[in-house]
Amino acid sequence: MKPYHRDSKLHDVCELAPTLRFEDKREVETLGHTPEQALTIGYIFSQRCQSIIDTNGHVVGMYGVSFGKVWLLGAPGLFKITKSFLKYSRSEVEIMNKLFPHLYNIIDSRNDLHIKWLRWCGFKIIGKQMLNNVKFYEFCKVAS
Repeated sequence: MKPYHRDSKLHDVCELAPTLRFEDKREVETLGHTPEQALTIGYIFSQRCQSIIDTNGHVVGMYGVSFGKVWLLGAPGLFKITKSFLKYSRSEVEIMNKLFPHLYNIIDSRNDLHIKWLRWCGFKIIGKQMLNNVKFYEFCKVAS
């Protein structure tokens, strides 16, 4: 089976939450949430919420957009399907940018991999702020 993206289902939250990457778990905990809470909030409030499925049929990531606020959380298994994930990333961001001409959020400055992904997808770092004694970057992407 090839990796693919599909509309998220509530049980994807239960599968992904215990396997989040250390950096993603640390980020959501710094913001005051458990992985389950962060994924549930994303799932419930996103106008578009997608799950990333690996070659074994496991959920290795979820992402979405809620009123322009874009998010992504992943498991280490995402590294095993990097090529496939990157192949879909830009087009998925474009779909979200059609729904919301201004995409934005914040990201933990220690989450190097996601910062690289954001830049690869065309997002710009536009500022920084301290939250719970951790530096977060503000980022955005405006539809062209």
